[in-house]
Amino acid sequence: MKPIKADWTDVVLVCRKCAKKLDGGFGPAADQPLPRALRAAIARHEGGKPMKKPRRKGAHVAVIEVPCLDICPKNAVIVIPAGAPGRWLSVTRGADLDALLAEIAPARDEG
Repeated sequence: MKPIKADWTDVVLVCRKCAKKLDGGFGPAADQPLPRALRAAIARHEGGKPMKKPRRKGAHVAVIEVPCLDICPKNAVIVIPAGAPGRWLSVTRGADLDALLAEIAPARDEG
């Protein structure tokens, strides 16, 4: 095995099927899917541009879409913070992304 270095400190898994079923409902204008809106919120906090793919260098939190997680809540998307795999979250349409980000990827001291 060969280890691969990641620049991230946190990874967030988002159910692709749930996000697609809602077809938006997140972000400032409530017109973006959760993964895109969450990437934009992360970029705002980090002072950069939203990443299109999770491989962007310098991003501290990666949002990775995964296949169906077989939970399928109504009007919500399942999110799993990789740092706490036992705590799955059901994020309803229009949720406060800054509060969500603070919960799933708390700020870390850059010391």
